[in-house]
Amino acid sequence: MQSFLYRFQRAAICLLTLLAADVLPAAEQNLLYVARAPRDRDGFRTLAPSIEVFDINNEHTLVRVIPLDAPDGTTPVAHIRGITASAATQTLYISHYGSYQDLRPGDTLSGHVLALDMKTDRVLWNRATLSSVDRGAVTPDGSKLFMPSGELARTAFFYTIDGATGVEQPEQRITVAPHTHNTVVTLDGTQVFMTAFGGFSNANFEPFIHIADTRTGEVINKVGPFAAHIRPITINGTATLVFANVNNLIGFQVGDVLTGKVLYTARAPVEKKAGARRKTNVSHGISMTADETEVWVVDQVNSGVHVFDVRGLPESPPVWKQYIDTHDGREQDAQGKYLYGETGIIGQPGWIMSSINGQYLYPETGEIIDVAARQVIGNLIGANGAYLHSRFALEVDVRDGTVIRVGDQQGVGRIE
Repeated sequence: MQSFLYRFQRAAICLLTLLAADVLPAAEQNLLYVARAPRDRDGFRTLAPSIEVFDINNEHTLVRVIPLDAPDGTTPVAHIRGITASAATQTLYISHYGSYQDLRPGDTLSGHVLALDMKTDRVLWNRATLSSVDRGAVTPDGSKLFMPSGELARTAFFYTIDGATGVEQPEQRITVAPHTHNTVVTLDGTQVFMTAFGGFSNANFEPFIHIADTRTGEVINKVGPFAAHIRPITINGTATLVFANVNNLIGFQVGDVLTGKVLYTARAPVEKKAGARRKTNVSHGISMTADETEVWVVDQVNSGVHVFDVRGLPESPPVWKQYIDTHDGREQDAQGKYLYGETGIIGQPGWIMSSINGQYLYPETGEIIDVAARQVIGNLIGANGAYLHSRFALEVDVRDGTVIRVGDQQGVGRIE
């Protein structure tokens, strides 16, 4: 009798297990993809072209490294300019110069876009562009990739690139102003926000953010004028507000998309750190929290992050709440070894990225910031054993080997 009951219980357990497998959702992985490649700058020269993948829910442990090996006959990945991805097509895109050297206006420019199959980690293609590239963005359905023709190039258009083949559609170029730079596609995929410097002097800069219809490529609106050269931008989930870093401002400006006007200038109440090197793009990195209550901006002068409460928008201006200290990239251990590679890095942090649910923010210096607690809780450690640094990262969520959602490189609001 005991043997029969035992066999019956085991069969019942197996049956329930099989039924549960059909009912319960499969385990989901929340991964942070961080792109790295060589560049002629301290901390970058010895990097291998790769994506380092971290498990967000497992203490941000490094789980694998995906080599970014350019296909035969194409230019190796170097000097990355942007990262974007589509869950619908399981494809991730890396824009890069293909040059180890740091380029300047007037130099010979190059531009390349590499596509990676996120299901197999296989590089699909690596296409050259007409002039240059910068920080592009793909539509959620993966059909169109909007790519700047380069902040250093005098070309005034954004490429429209077929997301499947990488082939540019010349008849669909979107003209805005010379020296095109940053791109954000709305969560619903209907609009693309585009920035361009216009020129590098204070007399000929382009003070507007242009907005185009992703279906037709027609510019349907513009926001501005902004106070100075526009640097990184982000938007809220419904794309009614745009937040822009501008030169010489530790903070950001707020633009109303419906009226096209700049509503507010949010300035951090800080003094310049003694000995800080002089630069114009003092805030080069901005993210909105997923719940759209706060905007976080980096401070490259003092090496930290500022938090602003934006719950009163658009009726009332942002309110500064807190400063959070980060690394500047020159830190050393007790033996005098740089924490960030062989020589350290300079002028950090120059970007800030967000997890999809808004729980974490990641400055370029690789700190893991708990958003609710507003404090640093750890640092990403790269495959080389040193502190990780990158301004090219996004979250990729996977279930049963299939990508089910992706984040973005800009940190957009997520209330639709």
